[in-house]
Amino acid sequence: MRSIFTALAAITLFAAPAAAQDPKAFANVNFGFQGLKQDVTQTAEFPLYDETATWTAPHAVKGTPTIDFGGGYHLRRNFSVGAAYTVRSKHQRDVAVLASVPSPIFTDTLRTASGGVTGLEHSEQAVHLQALWHVPVTVEFDVTLFAGPTFFRVKDELIDAVSVTEAGGDFSSVNVQDIGTSSQSHSAVGFNLGVDTRYMFMRAVGLGAMLRYSRGSVDLDNAPGTTPSQLSIDAGGLEIGAGLRFRF
Repeated sequence: MRSIFTALAAITLFAAPAAAQDPKAFANVNFGFQGLKQDVTQTAEFPLYDETATWTAPHAVKGTPTIDFGGGYHLRRNFSVGAAYTVRSKHQRDVAVLASVPSPIFTDTLRTASGGVTGLEHSEQAVHLQALWHVPVTVEFDVTLFAGPTFFRVKDELIDAVSVTEAGGDFSSVNVQDIGTSSQSHSAVGFNLGVDTRYMFMRAVGLGAMLRYSRGSVDLDNAPGTTPSQLSIDAGGLEIGAGLRFRF
């Protein structure tokens, strides 16, 4: 009997750590940077003096810092399903506007005028659904490959109107008087894939790094008189992050 109790006690002592080393759930927190850069240009026409005036506004959208929360649940030892939520910091940009304006006196005579706006904002959020394959390297360190669909939500400010006024009394020059802007939000579905590394310096807490590529395209309503009527802006891009890892 003493031998039986001793064996049971030994099994219990060794089984508990083994179960602790095989957690069912995990969570990640990453701080990083998403480096998608793109240039898009708005070009619109409006009638003036029985002719056509035009204006052009180039937009430069740049990469920004990100914060990313994710987690998942093991369906099998090396396979799990999960999700992540990424928020990009707001990016503010300055936009120059160049107008080409006909003369009220001479036909087929265009005059140029320039103006600009500051602080147009671009922000982005993404929800990534993921299937994950875990590859143990050592007891403390593993590598995870993942892929799945991504749901983007993009908010952006675009120019929706430009007005001009004559400068002086000889109609030789013109100024941009006012530039109207509008903010809009649209959604899109894309994809994501990447790799995550994890080093557990404690049983339930560790550090890791993540590399994710995601991509989608959002169509924003362009200014009246613009062709095309919608402006396509890419979402996602290459994201690099690092942070904490948890196992439960």
